[in-house]
Amino acid sequence: MNTTPPKLDEDPAASSTHGLTQLLLVSAFAGALVGLVGGSFHWMLLHGSQGFAKLVAQWKAEGFFGLPGWLLTMVVVGLCVGIARWLVTFAPSAAGSGVQHVEAVMREEATPASFRVLPIKFLGGLFAMVPGLALGREGPTIQMAAVIGTQCGKWFGFTRGDRSLLYTAIAGSGLSVAFNAPLAGVAFVIEEVAHRITMRRLLATLIAVATAIAVYRTYFGNAVELSFTTLLPSNLTELVAYGLLGAWLGALGVLYNKSVLLGLNLFSSTAPKVSPIIKAGILGALIGLVAYWQPQWVGGGELQVNAVLAGQLSINALIILFLVRWALGPLSYSMSVPGGLFAPLLLVGATSGALFATSLNFLVTAPFVIDPIAFALVGMAAFFTAVVRAPFTGILLIIEMSGSVALVAPLIVASVAACLVANLMHGEPIYDSLRARMPHHPTDR
Repeated sequence: MNTTPPKLDEDPAASSTHGLTQLLLVSAFAGALVGLVGGSFHWMLLHGSQGFAKLVAQWKAEGFFGLPGWLLTMVVVGLCVGIARWLVTFAPSAAGSGVQHVEAVMREEATPASFRVLPIKFLGGLFAMVPGLALGREGPTIQMAAVIGTQCGKWFGFTRGDRSLLYTAIAGSGLSVAFNAPLAGVAFVIEEVAHRITMRRLLATLIAVATAIAVYRTYFGNAVELSFTTLLPSNLTELVAYGLLGAWLGALGVLYNKSVLLGLNLFSSTAPKVSPIIKAGILGALIGLVAYWQPQWVGGGELQVNAVLAGQLSINALIILFLVRWALGPLSYSMSVPGGLFAPLLLVGATSGALFATSLNFLVTAPFVIDPIAFALVGMAAFFTAVVRAPFTGILLIIEMSGSVALVAPLIVASVAACLVANLMHGEPIYDSLRARMPHHPTDR
C-alpha cells in the first residue's frame, strides 16, 4: 500500500532550471490542447447521453418498426459496449481508467502510452458511457491529457526525462477539465500520481492546469457541477458525527475496492474461451435493459448526485440507488472499456452520506438534527478518500465542484477518519491494486 507522503525530490536534475522556460511554454500549449480535447469529450458525452435517453424514451413509447423498445435498447447498448471493448484491442493501455497506467509510467513500470490511445480513449469512452455504463469521464480525460503531454514533448524534441515529466504533469489538467476543478488537478498529480514534488513538475502542472481550465471555461462554460441549498458551518457535535461517517465510509471503501477487483476477476475467469468483446457486449445488453426500465439508475452518476443534493429521493430510493450502484459500478468497470472510477464512486459516497444522516436523525431527537445534504457532500469526499487514498484531492474536488467552503472542517475530519480506517483495515488503494494487475512494461501493439 502506497502511503508515502509527497516530498521534495532529491535528484539534482529536479531543481535544474535548464530548459525550464521551454518546458513551461510547452506545458501551456499542451494544457490548451487538453482544454479543447477534454472539453469536447465532456460536451459530446453530455449531449450524447441526453440524446440517447430521449431515444430510449421514444422507443419505450412507440417501439421501432414493430420491434419492442426493450429489445432494441439491449441490442444497441450491447453493440456500443462491444465496439468500445474491441477498440481497446488496438491499444491495451487504453483499457479501464488509465490512471493506473499514468502512475506506472511515473514509477518506470510502463512506457508512456502511444498516440493511438487518445482517439481510442475518446471514441471508446463515448461508446461505453453514452449508452449508460456506470463509468466516469475523468479517467479517459486524464489519460488523454497525459498522451497529449508526452506527444508535445516529442514534437518539441524534449529529453526522455522531460517527456515522462510531461506525461504525468499534464495528466492533472485532465482531471481539472473533467470536473472544472483546477486545484484538485494539481493536488492529484502531487498526491496520487507522483507522490513527490519537484519544482519542474509543479510549475509544469500549474501552468498546464491554468491554460487547460481557461480554454475549457472559454468554450464550454464555467457552471458549478453540484447544486444545493445554502449550508451552514458545522458545530463541534456535528464534527463528531462527520468523523463517524468518515470511519464508516473508510470501511465501505475497502469493500468497494474488493468489489471492483472481484468484478475484474469474474469477467476474466467466466467463460474464458469466449472473446472479451462478446462478453462485454452481453453485459452491455443487460445494462441496456436496466437503462430501458430504470434510466435513473445508469450513467456516470452526475444527475443522480444532484438529485440527492436536492433532497428529491426518499430513504427507500436512496437505499435502492446505493445497492444498484454498488453493483453496477464494478460490473461496468469489469469489462475494461475506457472509463473512470471517480464519478461513479462519488454517487456511492453521496447516497451513503445521505443515508447515514437520515438514519442518525431517526435515532437521535432534536436539537441534534443534521442535514442529509451536507452529509451527502462530505460523504463524497470521504468515500473518494477511502477508495483512492488521496484525501487532499478529494477535499479540493468537492469544494471546487460545489463552489462552497462552508464544509471545509467536516470534509477534513471525515476524510482523515476514512483514510485512517481504510489503512487500519490494510485496504490497498484502488490504483495500486489496478497497477499491480498490469503486465510488466506493457506496450501497445
